[in-house]
Amino acid sequence: MRARLSGGRPGRLALLVTAAAYVVALAWAAAVLPERVPSHFDAAGRVDDWSSRPAALVAWAGIGVLVLGGIPLLTRALSAGDGRWVNLPPGWKDHWFAPERRAEFRDRLQDDTEASTALTGVLLLAVLGLTTWVGTTGRDEVPWWVLAGLVGGYLALTAAWALRVRARYRPPGVS
Repeated sequence: MRARLSGGRPGRLALLVTAAAYVVALAWAAAVLPERVPSHFDAAGRVDDWSSRPAALVAWAGIGVLVLGGIPLLTRALSAGDGRWVNLPPGWKDHWFAPERRAEFRDRLQDDTEASTALTGVLLLAVLGLTTWVGTTGRDEVPWWVLAGLVGGYLALTAAWALRVRARYRPPGVS
């Protein structure tokens, strides 16, 4: 089942699971949010802007479609062809866009982008969950350390992921 859903690509599977969870979280938010919804938090975690439930749900749906669908589609479009839209260090593009490796590069890049997008989706899910929690409990803030932990964790995981991906694309014999 997993191989059929993701085509044997772990990044795609992560993205599919994250997107499904996002849809569930959005449906949950639509069911429980009050009419007045927090729409922005300052750095200390205090709500500093509010919106209506319909406006918030449209915004969250748009963000989800843009991030979870748009980034993988953009990657597919930009990695097609001769690689003019792909930015790689000197020598790396010649390696990956050699005719015998182009298909592997596109598959690998697509899967890695989908995994990275899933990581961003998890951050969006957490923020949507916190927004819904604040909106339904009548609170006007999230503890600053929760936001700092989410953003810090996301940045640390993204940095680790970037280092892994850089090593994964380094051609043999190229520094």
